[in-house]
Amino acid sequence: MMRSMIFGFAAAILFVPGQLLAQDQQDAVTETAATAVIDLEAAKKMYRRECRGCHGPTGKGLSSYPRLLGHPADYIAGRLEQYRAGEKLGPNTPLMAPRARKLSDEDIVNLAEYIAAFQG
Repeated sequence: MMRSMIFGFAAAILFVPGQLLAQDQQDAVTETAATAVIDLEAAKKMYRRECRGCHGPTGKGLSSYPRLLGHPADYIAGRLEQYRAGEKLGPNTPLMAPRARKLSDEDIVNLAEYIAAFQG
């Protein structure tokens, strides 16, 4: 699953709005994403600081905040990228968007892999 997440991440950044990257640039991006090291310890700290208050300590969700548990990493990363891009995804968008805007691509991959590893 991690490999598909990383390659999905690489595919998602191969296209720049208004232009396609040259093949050598695409190859460099794919190689970088494929060799990325997932930092689960950093993700754990970030989750505790930014996510746990609403989504719970194991991603089961709290009150009106959605469950993260059981979603694959590529789904979680995709949602974070949508929030970061300013897309309105539901009633909690005003809470998520400002947090997602602070995330780097690396943060998103790390968080997605960390959350996807939760066990119910």
